[in-house]
Amino acid sequence: LVGCDGARSAVRRAIGAAFHGDAVVQRVQSTYIRAPDLLGRMSAGPAWATFSLNPRRSGNMYAIDGRETWLVHNYLRPDETDFEAVDRDACLRAILGVGPEFAYEVLSKEDWIGRRLVADRFRDRRAFICGDAAHIWVPMAGYGMNAGIADAVNLSWMLAGVLRGWAAPALLDAHEAERLPITEQVSRYAMDHATALAKQRGAVPAEVEAPGPEGDAARDAVGRAAYALNVNQYCCGGLNFGYFYDASPIIAYDGEEAPAYGMYDFTPSTVPGCRTPHLWLRDGRSLYDAASPGYTLLRFDPRAEVEGLMHAAAVRGVPLSVLDVDAEDAAVLYPRRLVLSRPDGHVAWRGDAVPTDPLALVDLIRGAGRKVD
Repeated sequence: LVGCDGARSAVRRAIGAAFHGDAVVQRVQSTYIRAPDLLGRMSAGPAWATFSLNPRRSGNMYAIDGRETWLVHNYLRPDETDFEAVDRDACLRAILGVGPEFAYEVLSKEDWIGRRLVADRFRDRRAFICGDAAHIWVPMAGYGMNAGIADAVNLSWMLAGVLRGWAAPALLDAHEAERLPITEQVSRYAMDHATALAKQRGAVPAEVEAPGPEGDAARDAVGRAAYALNVNQYCCGGLNFGYFYDASPIIAYDGEEAPAYGMYDFTPSTVPGCRTPHLWLRDGRSLYDAASPGYTLLRFDPRAEVEGLMHAAAVRGVPLSVLDVDAEDAAVLYPRRLVLSRPDGHVAWRGDAVPTDPLALVDLIRGAGRKVD
């Protein structure tokens, strides 16, 4: 059983898991409105997302249909703990920059609290949890969805291996060992970013609304700072591609540490546990498209002998194929002649030659754990 049943997960409760973390990171009033005249008032031109920052009230506005429906988020100040005490209409008008004459229709509304909560366990025997059932945080740029999909991908190939018989049941132990630490990391990135945004909203100077050069300079400074902060949020390459599994029972580590990553940037690496670096092959295909659904042994030197490893995989029934990589930038990203990529696109092992005991490596990656020499 895999519980993907959301933040109020019954499966999480059934397996005895409990949420821990920060119960309140941000309070938000969200209002879905119809305002046909709003688009014509936008001096900066139409946009999917508009960030409104002023000394009185700051919030975000998102275009829903590109014409007349909008979702407006009003971020409450730290001292505003009672949703009912906050004037929704006045805040909306301050965020939109419109006066009392402006007409709009409220289609729906919701008051919600952004949290950072991670379950203390993701499994009890044959029951697992993924996605919001396992972790919730401030909804930013799809981090929760991305992490939930990554949870499911991680667990699905392991379950497939056990059900098809080539993996030992202990393979499933790797799911929590890999995903729980990453979930904790991502949750903190999301919370820290939400905190930084709140700090920025609370520090908007009065001069931002002043006319003339002084106001122009204040608006330019606030705008640049907001852009720099939000590029990290929406162009979060590090968060999606830079994370690595550094304590997995099914990865053959070689002593080299994985490179650090941030929300925005990361360094592609073949250190075991990292995401297999992407390459464009000379025939125009993506390396990821060329890889097999199972394990893929990436060979960067056709002279490298791989028969021993292929035979060991066949003995254990582990799905393994060889891909001879022909790509212009291969040598820069792949310093070893051989890299074993998992079904989920993470590096399981690397080397310049097949291990002296290839069966030990195969047993390690299928959850039957033996030390690899």
